[in-house]
Amino acid sequence: MASPTEWYRDNYLISTSQSLLQLAAINAAFDSDFMPYWKALDETLLQQALSKSLCFGVYELPNSTSQIAGSHSKLNLLQILLPSLMKSDKASPRQIGLARLITDELTIAYVTDVYILPEHQKKGLGGWLMECVNETLSSWPHLRRTLLVASEYGKLYEDKLGMKPLEQGKNGITLYNKAGGGSYFGD
Repeated sequence: MASPTEWYRDNYLISTSQSLLQLAAINAAFDSDFMPYWKALDETLLQQALSKSLCFGVYELPNSTSQIAGSHSKLNLLQILLPSLMKSDKASPRQIGLARLITDELTIAYVTDVYILPEHQKKGLGGWLMECVNETLSSWPHLRRTLLVASEYGKLYEDKLGMKPLEQGKNGITLYNKAGGGSYFGD
């Protein structure tokens, strides 16, 4: 069963389309104070990371676009609008959030790089983003495990994704970690 690749709510769009991802916007978020454990990457490296992932971009739609979305709910709005959106910066949706799944899209998924810009928080967008991610994960019948590392918002991940902290050693499972050169956490 295939899951949707686009979701609409009010003036917002969540899409898994790689063509809508805005590298400069993602890097600006990674370099911001509200994401203290990330830093911007060279755009070539960022593009490489994103292209090997299933990304859920969150976009603020121009008012006219969201009105069209409401009248074309049965059609793929991106097929209708994408050519004109890509020609004009004025009409382009603004990327305001992201959730990235590092996954084989079958048995495992690692959730990372989750954010909603601060000026768009407290509108339920983070919960909606996780519901969209969960809808996709739930459509994979052979999924064995979803993992994530979180410093906050644990309740959101528990409520919207059904995740819980992994009890080390339970059922013979231990999660191991090795920090790499880009890690902000030592071992």
